[in-house]
Amino acid sequence: MPTVETATMTASNPLLDEWEGPYAGVPPFDRVRVEDFKPALEAGMAEELREIDRIAANPAEPTFENTIAEMERAGRMLDRVRVVYGIWGSNLSTPEFQVVQREMAPRLAAFSDRITQNTALFRRIETVYDNREEANLTSEQERLTWLYHTNFVRAGARLDDTAKARLSEINQRLAQLFTTFGQNILTDEEEQFLVLESEADLAGLSDSQREAAASAAEGKGLAGKWIITNTRSSMDPFLTNSSRRDLRERAWRLFVDRGERGATDNHPVMSEILALRAERATLLGYETHAHWRLENTMAGTPQRAMELLEAVWTPAVGRVREEVADMQALAQREGEQITIEPWDYRFYSEKVRTERYDLDQAEVRPYLQLARLTEGMFWVAGELFGFDFQPISDVPVFHPDVSVWEVTDRDSGRHVGLFYFDPYARAGKRSGAWMNAYRSQERFDREITTIVSNNSNFVKSRPG
Repeated sequence: MPTVETATMTASNPLLDEWEGPYAGVPPFDRVRVEDFKPALEAGMAEELREIDRIAANPAEPTFENTIAEMERAGRMLDRVRVVYGIWGSNLSTPEFQVVQREMAPRLAAFSDRITQNTALFRRIETVYDNREEANLTSEQERLTWLYHTNFVRAGARLDDTAKARLSEINQRLAQLFTTFGQNILTDEEEQFLVLESEADLAGLSDSQREAAASAAEGKGLAGKWIITNTRSSMDPFLTNSSRRDLRERAWRLFVDRGERGATDNHPVMSEILALRAERATLLGYETHAHWRLENTMAGTPQRAMELLEAVWTPAVGRVREEVADMQALAQREGEQITIEPWDYRFYSEKVRTERYDLDQAEVRPYLQLARLTEGMFWVAGELFGFDFQPISDVPVFHPDVSVWEVTDRDSGRHVGLFYFDPYARAGKRSGAWMNAYRSQERFDREITTIVSNNSNFVKSRPG
């Protein structure tokens, strides 16, 4: 039962409200606080379980409309909460937020199991699935019915009570381990970095790299020095351009050693994940986790996936060996008595390219500024899909770096959706690049337009 304090927080919690504002509503990023997430998730789970219980207890004969369609309508409140929760987890993961993640991850897993292990609910879904051919369903309705039935079966809906209980224990523990794994990597990326102390340490770096490294150092309280952060977007350019082989090795080892030792050692985490995945696969009747994971994918089986990988592997390795031989030859011509190592690969690959093709990155760089790349991206989308992109400022964002565009149909002017762009690395943001759908397009009960985002980790230079 929620406490009085939780009930009070829920009553004024922006995460639980329908999205308001222009464009059929937008996420209330400007009103969200970390302390809002736990009570919002609790309220959202409680609301969805009430909705699920009503569906499962319906005395009417199961049909697509009173079972599958109602399942599709259920959980909209929690969906809104989890969208913003996911954004914070990927983009704004503070220590305070990570505490919430560690507590809520197993609870969210247990919540999902309560739904998929609801026997009465699954009976209704299975009845609709078994009668799908006689029910004159549309192709979309038949597909949706198949998805619900398949997902429930794969989640253990047909297991006995003892196996269901163990499966839920496994899922909760895995949720904890996945959270720990990600937080360990993020900790190492933020707390481990390469400090460049002098002008000599900057040899080979472009002006923009130097500016970005100086800005990163200022952010760490090391003004007057330079920092190469422990993320691919910072490491790769350094490994490509730095002529200091000793520093390249230090940078490379720093990056590949994330999650390798000490308090953030992910080896025991991974070992337990593998063991639990294997046990879960056995419970569900699969030979391995890979068989379960690939069952409803294009590959279908681990064997077919491996065949594809191995078909690519041999020629790929052969090509890499040719490239390394070219690099080795170049190094020797320059009088370097070295054997090409992983931290040399990008540096000498660039030197080979410059020598062989007379292609200098410095000459290309002005054409690859972020604003020009964004302009080019929108031009391609316009040519392919007939979209126009108009920058807007009347919606809240979760960080000042985020920009938003309205997307419209070029011919009709019809609103298509919103595009959020978050390009820069920062503390609390996981490395890599990804996309999100904050709101999916649908025509289920009414037409809803989409809200999507693109997230990357370019290193931000000083202002100006």
